[in-house]
Amino acid sequence: MMVIDMTGGGSVMGEKKVSMRQIAKICGCSLATVSYALNHTGQGKISSATRLRIIDTAKQLNYPTTRTTRGKKNRAAILVTRLHGESVGRRLHLTDLAMQLEAQLLELGIPSVILRLGDLVEDWRKILAVSPSVIFVLDGGCRAVAHVNPPCVTPMIFVDCDNDDPLYYKILPDYPSLMLEAKTRLGREDLFLVAEPVRSGQLMTLLSQGFAPQDVFFHDGTQSLSHFLEAHQGRKGVVVGDLLGVEVCGQFPPEDLAVICSLDDPGLFPPQTTLLPAPNADKAKAAAAVASDLLTLDYDPTQGNRILVKGNFPANG
Repeated sequence: MMVIDMTGGGSVMGEKKVSMRQIAKICGCSLATVSYALNHTGQGKISSATRLRIIDTAKQLNYPTTRTTRGKKNRAAILVTRLHGESVGRRLHLTDLAMQLEAQLLELGIPSVILRLGDLVEDWRKILAVSPSVIFVLDGGCRAVAHVNPPCVTPMIFVDCDNDDPLYYKILPDYPSLMLEAKTRLGREDLFLVAEPVRSGQLMTLLSQGFAPQDVFFHDGTQSLSHFLEAHQGRKGVVVGDLLGVEVCGQFPPEDLAVICSLDDPGLFPPQTTLLPAPNADKAKAAAAVASDLLTLDYDPTQGNRILVKGNFPANG
């Protein structure tokens, strides 16, 4: 077991001393960079990759990095992204998700600020003005992060979106399981899909996986929902989104629909509708737990950073 003397700058494992200087040497960076990465202070100009390499090296050496963050007052920034022509359903979904996340963070002693923005790069300095210790992005893409100035050195967690970037955590519903459950409950393989548009192209691909292109409708206002539903009379389908589900149930037999819902309000739908809950509360809880682990550096980098939140499938009625 390693014992760290934080004031003396040395660590002892048997007769061998370990210090921040050794971490700096292993990582090929300066002592100041190591100190910044482990203490989360200021807006240093280091990349996320460098920061994670330093943290992982410190963890491998059993460096008790939780000591460096224990006394720090943390604050979260929750970024609610906007889309041109977005629906009321999308706004309601993301507003509820932001409020659920705010509540979960508060339970962990982390206050937060909810910011609604259209462009991450243009609004970056406004985000930094609140001095966040961790940033949550709701339904947003990670590509813009590479273009912000000054560079992003704050932990970022993307909720309700998907990407391949190994630097960031992603929290999203387990859509493959939800779609499989929809097919089982509706007793059909050839379902159609109606969903709200999302910023993440990878998430749109994940949602539409297993559906024929002509059976997929993203409700972005460019095409007629009623025409799509009319063309699919006699079929069964999946709807992603609460208010969108209510709208579709008004134009299509509800017994032929499965709605993936996040607002935990089954009274919105006719009783014949198959409901597949993917609650915002569950995603918020998972995201807050990840943030807590990142802020205390108490996480396992080998566990992966893409978290699929399992659906809850009680019998309807």
